[in-house]
Amino acid sequence: MNVKLSFRIALLCLAVTATFAPMIAAPAVKLLMVDFPDTSALLIQWVVTLSSLFILPTLFIAGYLSKKFSRKHILLVGLILYIIGGIGPSFMNSISWILVFRAILGLSIGLISPTFNAMIAENFQGRERYRMNGFVASVNGIGGALFLTIGGVIASYGWRSVFLSYSYAIILLILVALFIPKIPPAQTNEQNGIQPRAKIPLMFYTIALLSGLHVMLYFIIPTSLSLYLGENGIGTASTVGYLSALSLIGVFGAGLSITAITRLFQKALVPFALLVIGLGFLLLSLAQSMWMLTIAVILIGFAEGMFFPISFNKTAELVPKQRMTTAISLLLGCNYVVQFICPLFMKGIQALFHFSSYRETFMLLAMAIGVSMIASLLLMRKVNEQSVLNN
Repeated sequence: MNVKLSFRIALLCLAVTATFAPMIAAPAVKLLMVDFPDTSALLIQWVVTLSSLFILPTLFIAGYLSKKFSRKHILLVGLILYIIGGIGPSFMNSISWILVFRAILGLSIGLISPTFNAMIAENFQGRERYRMNGFVASVNGIGGALFLTIGGVIASYGWRSVFLSYSYAIILLILVALFIPKIPPAQTNEQNGIQPRAKIPLMFYTIALLSGLHVMLYFIIPTSLSLYLGENGIGTASTVGYLSALSLIGVFGAGLSITAITRLFQKALVPFALLVIGLGFLLLSLAQSMWMLTIAVILIGFAEGMFFPISFNKTAELVPKQRMTTAISLLLGCNYVVQFICPLFMKGIQALFHFSSYRETFMLLAMAIGVSMIASLLLMRKVNEQSVLNN
């Protein structure tokens, strides 16, 4: 399918909205604590996390909206809300109103994210779809790394300037207005008078669950690594930021090379990705120095950069076109939910197995991933044998 370069660029630029939204606000937390000394620390921390929670309501109605309105109109409304929710806190003088605007920001992401991902699934096929989803992973990776790096610079001008930086979305609004075609609302079979509405295959829900699991494994880095470093006396307070940025560089590298990796490993792509992330957690469990930690987080990030396009491409292959936005909303919803439960997951493992250190937890995860890799290889072999018999 011949797709205009300007359309591709506009879609890829939209990928930054979901990734950058929480990260931009992170440097403002300490500054807000100084300006609002009588406010609960939890409320101020919610300035970063609340938007992720409010992604879910609009995320789960995006499929319905896609049947009533064109994709372009949904994106335009989403970006207008994104700009309002993003820069709004810079004009507020109370944490309550800041949180209201952060909730609006979350609602906007719930409109934008499934819509542009559905447009990628619908407008690209085969290897080209893998390439585009790989580029999305790369944008997420390099964008997140950049914002982790320059966040402190923005914050040096005050917390209001941190929120004003969301004005970059004005450029995205212009790109969508100029280069995204007005695609009609998704038509169901019922509307076309052919047959009952196509169902989402049951296999998709397995993919969504597995997608959530790999996202949760990746988010162990920003949620648990600081405790692990403190437990082992490695690095300083800023080390987690550097390691998180390096993991995102790994995501970026995998996203750029996913087409070549897919061509090289073909049906063994999933086992290879499991091998990479398993080695990452094995190194984490054994790490005694910064260089081992660096290799570990890059491997985990690289695996995440492979898993992301795999899950979206498999969804696009399985799900009927008219249910694509709904399916991608469910996939993204699963990914966002596990970000919240990741710390609980780690605590649950430690409590269940009576572990006293993160090293033991990471070793168990490495072993579990190793078992999953072997199971994946056996399943792949069984499918190949069945295919030969059928032919």
